Amino acid sequence: MPVPTNIQSPSETASSAPEFPPITRDHILNCSYDSWFPKYRTSCIKSRIIPLSPEFIDYIREDGIVLADDDSAEPEDDEWESAPSTFRPPVEEVESDSDSDDEEEAPRLPPNQRFPELHQTIKDKIEELGGAVAPKLNWTAPKDAAWISPHQNTIKCTSPNDIYLLLKSSNFITYDLEHAFDDCTPIGNTSAPTPASPDKTPSFKPVLVLRSYFNPHTAMEFRCFVKHRNLIAISQRDLNYYEFLKSLRSDIVGRISQLFNNKLRYTFPDGNFAFDVYIPEGEDEPLSRARLIDINPWAPHTDSLLFDWQELLDMEVPEGAVLGVVGGDEEVPAAETDGTSSEEEEDEDEDEDFAPELRLVEKEDRAAFNFSSPQYSAHKLPKDVVDASIAGEGGMREFARKWREMTEYRENVANWEINDKD
Repeated sequence: MPVPTNIQSPSETASSAPEFPPITRDHILNCSYDSWFPKYRTSCIKSRIIPLSPEFIDYIREDGIVLADDDSAEPEDDEWESAPSTFRPPVEEVESDSDSDDEEEAPRLPPNQRFPELHQTIKDKIEELGGAVAPKLNWTAPKDAAWISPHQNTIKCTSPNDIYLLLKSSNFITYDLEHAFDDCTPIGNTSAPTPASPDKTPSFKPVLVLRSYFNPHTAMEFRCFVKHRNLIAISQRDLNYYEFLKSLRSDIVGRISQLFNNKLRYTFPDGNFAFDVYIPEGEDEPLSRARLIDINPWAPHTDSLLFDWQELLDMEVPEGAVLGVVGGDEEVPAAETDGTSSEEEEDEDEDEDFAPELRLVEKEDRAAFNFSSPQYSAHKLPKDVVDASIAGEGGMREFARKWREMTEYRENVANWEINDKD
């Protein structure tokens, strides 16, 4: 959901920032997974939604990584070679240093003792979904933390500890908890929504979403933009060049339009939004039906990928006869009141409204060959820092000592070189 931005001066940002229509708290909440998934379940990946307790949220927010200690027979994973402490830090007693405070902080309990019922629920849901899941919160998956995963740079999780490690290492997850409503437009004279005024603002209930894990072909992932209930633009999500996509252009647009017209167009509460899809390979046809992966707000923090937000905002689309209804059955569009219109007639009518533009990465695009910076690299930490954090206070103290010795050594070498020249 969040999109990394380049650092700009305040004046440059103010002058170049596109002007969005008012973004309401309701709109952000409508895009929360638990809000729309029950309605569009048949078009989605098999999922389980788990409400999160305040204790769990506090655990995600706090510094350091303490994992559960109840999985004594956790299966080994050959996909990734790393130190055992990365996933299961030993429980150790930290001896007090002479420079430490007299009062030591009480050791924090592992998740299986801190919120045992929720921990067990997560284990049960992983088993229900086949033993491997992909986690996310209301809006965002911890894709920026895949580098620390025990499953070779993916967000695949086979245990609660895998999930805890990803969630606590992700900046994207922090965004969900702390900044999801930053783009909202204040209404009237009221200030931004706060927990102190729940009667005036829709409530935000954090949830953990577990989706059955599969390894998608990233070339077949697309982000689609909807304006005034018209599908106006489709962008490739994986910004690499794939030659075979050219021959699938009409199939891609057709499958996405079918999902949008039959499921989303008249039933999603807002007229402006973005949604992500995955289109698997078909058996008798080139492509199977599109699967709904996520719904994103029509807001600056949603990455517009191969489009520019300003050109999306400036696009003129037909309005009026496509307002539809909200909250009804996902299969029934507003205009279909007598039940006699066929699916073919409906698709024919929709095609006359607006033809979406599909943008793919072209062979000559420089971005298609930019391998110098891995995806989400700005959110990564050195492995030594992560290992030290997992090892607790003693690990961080040892890391600080080694860092100090290294910097002092470098300073001494630099001084020696300067004195030697004199």
